[in-house]
Amino acid sequence: MKIDFKAEVLKRKDDLIKDLQKLIQINSELTTFDPNRVGAPFGEGNKEALDYMLSLGNKDGFETLNVDGYAGHIEYGKQNEFVGIIGHLDVVPAGSGWSYPAYGAEIHDGKMFGRGTEDDKGPTIAAYYALKILKELNVPLSKRVKLVLGIDEESGWRCVNHYFKRFPEAPVSGFIPDADFPLIYAEKGIVRINIEGKYDNSSLVSFTGGLRDNMVPDHATAIVKNVNDKFVDSFEKYLKENNLNGNTEKTTNGIKLDLDGISAHGSLPELGKNAIHLLNDFLIQEGIKNELTILIDKYLTKDTRGNKLGINYHDDEMGDLTVNLGVLEVNNNDFKVVLNVRYPNGVVFDEMFNSLKDTFKGFNVSYNHHQKLLYNDPNSELVQKLMTVYRKHTNDVEAKPITIGGGTFARAMPNVVAFGPHFLGKPSYIHQKDEYIEIDDLILATIIYTEALYELAK
Repeated sequence: MKIDFKAEVLKRKDDLIKDLQKLIQINSELTTFDPNRVGAPFGEGNKEALDYMLSLGNKDGFETLNVDGYAGHIEYGKQNEFVGIIGHLDVVPAGSGWSYPAYGAEIHDGKMFGRGTEDDKGPTIAAYYALKILKELNVPLSKRVKLVLGIDEESGWRCVNHYFKRFPEAPVSGFIPDADFPLIYAEKGIVRINIEGKYDNSSLVSFTGGLRDNMVPDHATAIVKNVNDKFVDSFEKYLKENNLNGNTEKTTNGIKLDLDGISAHGSLPELGKNAIHLLNDFLIQEGIKNELTILIDKYLTKDTRGNKLGINYHDDEMGDLTVNLGVLEVNNNDFKVVLNVRYPNGVVFDEMFNSLKDTFKGFNVSYNHHQKLLYNDPNSELVQKLMTVYRKHTNDVEAKPITIGGGTFARAMPNVVAFGPHFLGKPSYIHQKDEYIEIDDLILATIIYTEALYELAK
């Protein structure tokens, strides 16, 4: 069957954009998780986003299912074998400083701005339209196609864990539209490391920063007391000398310091400016030294490769181990430091974790949300099929599959790889302010996904 995939996508371009705008306008940041909150364990915003996507599927005549409010799917066909896709509808917190409303889905200069435009609502809509086009054309397929919708990808994967307990079937092939083109065949292992302990708070009343461990903190706050009269002047000088934004405020508890950094994805911490690091540097400079500030200074600041921690590692194929200090919480004299560590092939997780426990003796060190390293054969039939489609529509005949430090739902389902939507060489603002997707790139990704889905399911 001969199909002009580009023409079919362009026919539906306006509808696709409108549907994505409505989805972006839903604030689906995780608020709280409550398994006893029937139908909305991840909060009302996440529920609304899932309901919206399932309503699109219902309107277009697909079989849909809401799985206890944890996840859902949109399905086409009745065959036993199926092609699987997973997208996610939850987003990381928007943060501050946006040029346009984070949930406005406004289009400027050919770009749609909004949290989730590229990660991952835009790609999920693109994958949905790929499926919708095949259905509307009544293309004969030999395999069922199922688009799974997660709403807890950014926080813990409880959505897909619950879903696959209910539906443990495995696809024969598929892709995850939540990474980079041309194709991702390997992903670093990812783990959240928690370091908890007590510190002397006689001078440092509080110190907090960060929203999620997989984001570089763009803001940090500290309250200090028992400091000299020139302390505020020193802070203002520090900000000026380092070209930073911040301010001070006198409170009943002491002097409050606020400092802004620059956020980035936790897999690429070197692309951001970690506000916790920067504020801690100032505190150390001013002689505010205690168990917490010394720990951060000795093991974490000015280092995103784990050199200070003694866990640095480089793999020629997958690159460096990375460390992001993502969250700092303080309650009275108790603190919690949360690290996001991503490790390549060659790192033995248990050895790395035991090394960290030795380094932080005297503190409580634990881990959770551990996603083991993912590796697929770059010469497999699945990879070659998808790469052929990519090369056809981009004319990038030299393109080769790559590895990343990010983590996608490709780890949640066998026989799939991460595939787009971000085109290499272009800027990306996922997990940052002013996240956007270029409309032309969104449409091109949809064209690629439509033919790719056809090739896998025909």
